[in-house]
Amino acid sequence: MVASCLIVGAGMSGLAAGHKLAAAGMPVTILEKSRGVGGRMSARRWEKGVFDHGAQFITVRSPEFQQFVEEWKSLGIVREWSRSFPSAGADAPVESLPRLIGIPGMTAVAKHLARDLDVRLNTRIVGVDLRGNGWVVHSDEEEEFSAAALLLTAPLPQSLMILDTGTVRLPHELHIELHAINYHPCLAVLARLDGPSAIPEPGGLHLGPEPVRWVADNRMKGISPADTTVTIHAGPIFSEKHYSSSSELVASILTDAVQQHLGSMVLETEVHRWRYSEPTHIYAQPALLAIVTPPLAFAGDAFAGARIEGAALSGIAAADILLRLG
Repeated sequence: MVASCLIVGAGMSGLAAGHKLAAAGMPVTILEKSRGVGGRMSARRWEKGVFDHGAQFITVRSPEFQQFVEEWKSLGIVREWSRSFPSAGADAPVESLPRLIGIPGMTAVAKHLARDLDVRLNTRIVGVDLRGNGWVVHSDEEEEFSAAALLLTAPLPQSLMILDTGTVRLPHELHIELHAINYHPCLAVLARLDGPSAIPEPGGLHLGPEPVRWVADNRMKGISPADTTVTIHAGPIFSEKHYSSSSELVASILTDAVQQHLGSMVLETEVHRWRYSEPTHIYAQPALLAIVTPPLAFAGDAFAGARIEGAALSGIAAADILLRLG
């Protein structure tokens, strides 16, 4: 395996990779531009309320990811929310895979994975260069971090921008292929209500697909016991069209669209803009070793699938690649 690794991005892919590399004895540093870990697995606290405003639940389809989830269950970090959700205008929902949630919010899983890792928050990377037999990355605060290997797990447009502003050049065909992977945005409205919502049990409702495709009651979900908070996710077409619209307009349109499901007066709203919510298509491999010497790898939900499971498996696959290198 390589001597050390820098990971850019403390979302699910970066944390899963860091967790596996550190367990194998590799020194790892994770650099994250935000003030918290988890990426879209984040929770928002507001007054007495809590919102899961990104990823809403976890599903499991592979034995490898199931091992992680069983550990989280045993530690009380996740629990089952439901096996189905109603859809507006549809017949009774059909049970399928368990939907698991973090306790007390989706960010709990990310915090668990990060607990023993060297994670540098509020560190925005603006460039990458080769130096000797390894990599050096530069932050916007003029800090430098170096390691033998580099793993980029941020959404691909952000990762490629970091490379493009430095001196590193990918092979031409690979550069074109990766730049062709785009993402749907998602506008999320966080609404605090003055009473119970009218969202049916178990607290999540499929709508749309446009302008709203999902609405959830975080109190019914069990993460906001002291206040009724509702998360509204817009569909990709609406989100693209209104991504630059004012928060007031976005909140007004989307709360009006779900008015019959709110059931109580909206006290206040906030809009969160997920620029890179879901990849439009998936790369053919679960992780990518773009440069062998010194190692430069990519991972993320654009490689093994847009779900939390896909992001985790991509990070694990990238870690396996780096551990196999001499």
